[in-house]
Amino acid sequence: MELRQLKYFMEVARVEHMTQASVNLHVAQSAVSRQIMKLEEELGVALFERVGRNMRLTSIGASFLEQTKRAMHELQKAEALVTEYSNPDIGTVQLGLPNSLAPRVLPSVISAFRKKYPQITYEFREGSNAELVAMVRSGELDLTFLSPLQAENDIFTSTRFFDEELKLIVPSSHPLASKTCVSLKELAQEKFILYPEDFNLYQIVTDAAQNKGFVPEVAFSSQDFYTIQGLVGAGLGISILPEMILDGAVFKNTKSLSFTDSELHRSVGIIKTKKRKLAPSEALFHQFILDFFSKK
Repeated sequence: MELRQLKYFMEVARVEHMTQASVNLHVAQSAVSRQIMKLEEELGVALFERVGRNMRLTSIGASFLEQTKRAMHELQKAEALVTEYSNPDIGTVQLGLPNSLAPRVLPSVISAFRKKYPQITYEFREGSNAELVAMVRSGELDLTFLSPLQAENDIFTSTRFFDEELKLIVPSSHPLASKTCVSLKELAQEKFILYPEDFNLYQIVTDAAQNKGFVPEVAFSSQDFYTIQGLVGAGLGISILPEMILDGAVFKNTKSLSFTDSELHRSVGIIKTKKRKLAPSEALFHQFILDFFSKK
């Protein structure tokens, strides 16, 4: 099995077309076709099936693709490590970031870090806590922010930076808009607009509501902050969002209120894999961010 074969296989799987794959790879179509055939012969299975002019992965082909992606990712990391060990100041930091994490937290960190290491570049991966933790487990990421932070285990270490309050967002015309703070119990009859169920923020809100004796009626769900704000502004429901994600971004037709309930908050921190050594540039960033928040 050759590296070239795997690259050809991944490109054909991506575009689902032999001719287009050969164009993208800048090689003859016959060369791509020949290498795919050799790969299938070596493995003893069909990786693709032809559907008209297209190439579709078989079920075993799809499974092989996922493993190939991981293997190629590790090879790319190995190549980057060799480069970075000779000069860690010009490497790349791959960093996970929850969709719901305050957008002003990361820019402030990156801005400070870039002053010290201006040549280091960044690749950000966004997702829910569950998706980001899965990436750490699989080796796609070695470092990611989490909110709320999960406890350290055999897979990763965890460092808590701070807690932030959750706030109620209501339409400007809502009867509660004239208040400065509310209790969660007052929202028992409201329609909620929340992040999807697989987001920890959803769980925090629904668990807190159930502790107050009611199950919130979720009218809409979205993982996009601006969509949630827009739906609230249109009068279609209320929402509960992290305080910092609202900083400077509350729509003019919505109102932000504090809660009297102390349990409506979430932790923010970072996790680091225990299974792999950080790339030199990522190690620099990790230490920098630990120092950055320890001074806050």
